[in-house]
Amino acid sequence: MVKISQKWLACLTAVCFALSAGHAGTPGGQPQPPASPPAFPSGDYTPHGYIDNPYHSLVANRSGVVRTFPPLGFGWWRTEAVGGGYGWGDRDHVNYLSLLRISVATGTHVFAGEEDFSRSGVRLSSSYHTKHMLSYDWHSDSLAFSLKCFLVNEHALGCFLRVTNERGTGTDVRVDATHICRIGATQWWGSDGLTARYVPERDASVSKIWAYGDVFALAGSLRSTDHMSTASNGEWDRWIRENVPASVNTASLQGRGPLLSVQRYRLTIDPHGQAGMLVVLCRGHNESETLVEVQRALADAPVALGEQLAEDREFWTSCPVLTGGWPDSWRHGWVYDFETLRMTVRRPIGIFSHPWDGMQVHSPRMVLGETSLDMMTLGYGAPALAREVFYGTFADALASNVPCAREDGSVNMISSDGSECGTAPMWGYPLHMLRALFAASQDTAWLAVLYPHLAAYAEWWLDHRTDAEGWLHCNNSWESGQDGSRRFLVAEKNEGAVADFVRTVDVESSMAEGLGVLAGFARVLGKNGDAERWNALAARRVGNTRSMFTGGSFHDVDGRTGKPIVLNGYDDVMMLAPVTCGVATDDQIRALQPKFSYFLEHPRHGLEWPPLLFTFAEAAWNAGQREAAARAVADAATRTYARTDARTVIPSRDGDPFSYRIPGVANEYWPVGDVVPGSENYGWGATLPMFIIRNIVGFREAPDGSAQTFLLGPCLPASLPASGTGLPASGAGLPAFGSPLGITNLRFGRLTFDLSITRTAADTIQVSLRPVNESKDTFRVIDRKTGREVASWSPGSAGPVVWKGTNGTVYEVGLER
Repeated sequence: MVKISQKWLACLTAVCFALSAGHAGTPGGQPQPPASPPAFPSGDYTPHGYIDNPYHSLVANRSGVVRTFPPLGFGWWRTEAVGGGYGWGDRDHVNYLSLLRISVATGTHVFAGEEDFSRSGVRLSSSYHTKHMLSYDWHSDSLAFSLKCFLVNEHALGCFLRVTNERGTGTDVRVDATHICRIGATQWWGSDGLTARYVPERDASVSKIWAYGDVFALAGSLRSTDHMSTASNGEWDRWIRENVPASVNTASLQGRGPLLSVQRYRLTIDPHGQAGMLVVLCRGHNESETLVEVQRALADAPVALGEQLAEDREFWTSCPVLTGGWPDSWRHGWVYDFETLRMTVRRPIGIFSHPWDGMQVHSPRMVLGETSLDMMTLGYGAPALAREVFYGTFADALASNVPCAREDGSVNMISSDGSECGTAPMWGYPLHMLRALFAASQDTAWLAVLYPHLAAYAEWWLDHRTDAEGWLHCNNSWESGQDGSRRFLVAEKNEGAVADFVRTVDVESSMAEGLGVLAGFARVLGKNGDAERWNALAARRVGNTRSMFTGGSFHDVDGRTGKPIVLNGYDDVMMLAPVTCGVATDDQIRALQPKFSYFLEHPRHGLEWPPLLFTFAEAAWNAGQREAAARAVADAATRTYARTDARTVIPSRDGDPFSYRIPGVANEYWPVGDVVPGSENYGWGATLPMFIIRNIVGFREAPDGSAQTFLLGPCLPASLPASGTGLPASGAGLPAFGSPLGITNLRFGRLTFDLSITRTAADTIQVSLRPVNESKDTFRVIDRKTGREVASWSPGSAGPVVWKGTNGTVYEVGLER
């Protein structure tokens, strides 16, 4: 009964939200889009990105990804996309591009191509940019235009167009809706060509792949005035620009195309009034089915979008948001990152009975390492969902080592010896992340059901990846997550080759930490016998790890000879894992200090990839090199957010107008320089918010995972760009004096608070912590180094708690309940 009630409550909330937005329509009877949730961070976002197609999966349903087409279009990529991921998962047997493109003409301007905006001096942007809806917004000739693009359902794209007249006189606006259809690069029986015709009784343009393929239909909520179909881009462009009144009822071509079908509409807008309409593009298996889909989509679109925007409202009401003097590209990139993570979480399907992390949207697969980083980050905005995904990752796994798998149960990381591999405990540091998520939530019910799976995972590694002398290893470089790394000696020639003779220091140290985490979880759950055993096992791993330190650094060991593996001219950031995991001795940490400067000066050696940067940043924090951690994160964010907040696409070199990379979504990694950043729409490439929160804002759990204490160590690095730019500020590069850097909705236990950090002198900051919920906790802020209390707060206190301190100082915030 509880689940049913919650489901109905969610539906009721969505419907109420949709109705409150005015679905009664405009005076002309046209459907109105729901109002955008005010909780979404206002901004001038890039007009490029993805819209989530939750129905797409690699094996069960290659429905295609939904991606923007510049300047005013979007649609299905059911074929290879330039920014696509592994496995060509966008391409189905019947493969194609099917895009909806809008063009608008006023009395003086036509907006059809990107050059029209630049030539007219008009800035195109997006005021709303989530996984559910992306808007196109611009002003011209005292007219404000807004296109709201979304997925009505799996087989229907929707676009609400609204024009606001700011003039004192009425005006007409011409709208051309174009369906672009092109057969994909992979032929199949029946992919001979494309045909289109206008169906007057439905006022729809129907396109088909002949002899066999999907059928498409374009229609609007207004009656069209003209229509045409053509295989000529030049003819299409003349028709759009010259306002040719004649209609062309049919067109056909042999080959891939594209074929373009257009429907023209005319909006009449009163002085200081508004007018709008809805355009839909639908697909189906045959003409009659597709035309029925058109009518359904036109009827369902307002409520469907209202339900989706209700989800956006719920998420952004609780998600942390950057406020104040952060660079614009950071504030925008923050949103792209969280929305990428929301898309990465896929609906239950096949072997996955829970929501699951698909790693990236093109070819979704479950990988523990990626899930760990992704859910740690998403946990700041949707903590309950992050915990559910983490639980499902273990509970739905095919085996205790959590093999990498797809929704049909196929495994996709099989070693050369046939082993079905998952990722090792240092790749994404799953137990490290779980400790942080539990510390912030204290969800013991979740921990109780998760704990047996975590114990089985640890036991599996001890049983199956320990050699005869008790040393841990990975089966191959894939299992380590570091595909083809030199440290595995045989992996450069064969990434999947067995390398079980390499005793891996990062696996030893992450298991040492992980077993300690399990001991802490066991104590919480009253399993004291388990805790003692885990601690004893952890002690062995600590000893192993510390013994792998030689020559001023940690090294893997060749089990065949017992000698350290020293690769001349090759420094691997994963050798800092013992510091990351809190296993290294003080003397070892002191000896490693030069490594932090080295990697900062050579970021290509380890600071471009999310799991490697995490290893570095956590190690730097634990080694007292908090400026190094903050600088590494700031440098990565600055170069990455400049790319994802760009305003133009990057065309491919082959000149294909449909072959390009887009901003507005996170990529696979964060390269230095003009380098292709891997797959688009990739989860762990969206984890920069977690890095910023932990290393610049300095909000993190206490080392022991205490439920009563969290840490705040704000550290503003010299490389942090100036407010409103993507460039370092003059002088030291820090934000201007008195310019606060804010973040909302940070949570720990029952406490939710906003934080503001203001630079008041060269190395001095002022911190303001304001509880935003009705917290019943009293808390004290203690300087960890001196033990001095610097501030306190109790229920009923007016205003925020404020203190001044040195940049990079770490404070304990102790809760008293």
